Amino acid sequence: MTVVHVEGSRPGDRLSQLGLSTEEIETALRRAEAERNFCTPFDPVSLPGNIFWGRTIRFLREIYVPKGWGSTSPSNVSLLVAPGDDFALTASSGSRETGFAALTPSTRYTKGSAVIRRVETNRQLMLPGYEAESEPQETGNGIPTWFLLYQHVNTDTGTRLYSELSLPNNHGNRGKITSWQERIILPRLDFEGYAPFPNDDDGEDGIDIPIERLG
Repeated sequence: MTVVHVEGSRPGDRLSQLGLSTEEIETALRRAEAERNFCTPFDPVSLPGNIFWGRTIRFLREIYVPKGWGSTSPSNVSLLVAPGDDFALTASSGSRETGFAALTPSTRYTKGSAVIRRVETNRQLMLPGYEAESEPQETGNGIPTWFLLYQHVNTDTGTRLYSELSLPNNHGNRGKITSWQERIILPRLDFEGYAPFPNDDDGEDGIDIPIERLG
């Protein structure tokens, strides 16, 4: 059963247990949205989503790395790693259910094998008696990975952002992450006057492209 923390149940308390805060995550999201808004209809349709995703990762790192967190990208998965390698955090666009406690979200797009492996690690770590490998591993591997999910919704006056910090425990059979052990619903953010981009894409690694040597 998924544990859901909502504003009425003081999600900030759970975030503080993880060494995070609502205010700092909101700061990163607001800064990412401000940079996304520099895009115009003349930009490629994927650029606003690419910028928002990339800047969210960057601004979270700028906030938390000086506090002792780590920054790493094993197999090109961009991570923020908690002190002591307790867990990792990444960002992803989510489905229209993202940010609503009564609904079950998924990632908006399918994920590549590197991300799916991280979700599989989450699932294994939750099994009774399971012990992670004791061999040295690349930083950020072999630990739980949380996902900062977000979705943009266009309004009459601009854009509304829904988000949540969620821990997946399994993945669907079509490459999207659909099952969650724990969800922390974050306050929605309204951006009045900001330009909406109805065809937002994002740049996280969702597709693995095999490269073969010819000849």
